[in-house]
Amino acid sequence: MKTVSFILIAALLFACNNSSQQSKESTTDPANAVTGKIAPAIGEQCYLFVAAKDTYALKLNIVDTSVKGTAVFKNHEKDSSHGTVEGHLSGDILRLWYSFQSEGMNSVRELYFKKGGHNLVTGISSEATRADTAYVPDAKAVSYTGPVYIKGDCAGVPELQ
Repeated sequence: MKTVSFILIAALLFACNNSSQQSKESTTDPANAVTGKIAPAIGEQCYLFVAAKDTYALKLNIVDTSVKGTAVFKNHEKDSSHGTVEGHLSGDILRLWYSFQSEGMNSVRELYFKKGGHNLVTGISSEATRADTAYVPDAKAVSYTGPVYIKGDCAGVPELQ
């Protein structure tokens, strides 16, 4: 009898806890309850691309569609750069403005990435320049065939220097 009572109490507690969890999920974003869509990724995410002795790293904080973070491009036999990124996520396309310092000069460059699973694929396109800023004149012409960044532990991302 004690065993049956214990099982019933455990089942009741599990059911109550499970329904309150479902209630939290549906009240967090009312659109999720109607559309069944999953909310965008939120929080810190890090991506690395390593080619021979070069290391490129992105540390991104994504909240809804807003993105902020840092980027470090460590080149073995060329000038490296590091700086901040800011932009937005639209569907699976990440558009960032990279403000960086290289060779003692401050510059800005527009970057595109496509999210796919645990990866970011670099967007490749022609660029135009105005003052210290390189930008993509036609976002529709970006092809996602560049280096693939692998999602990883943020502890492995090089820090800004």
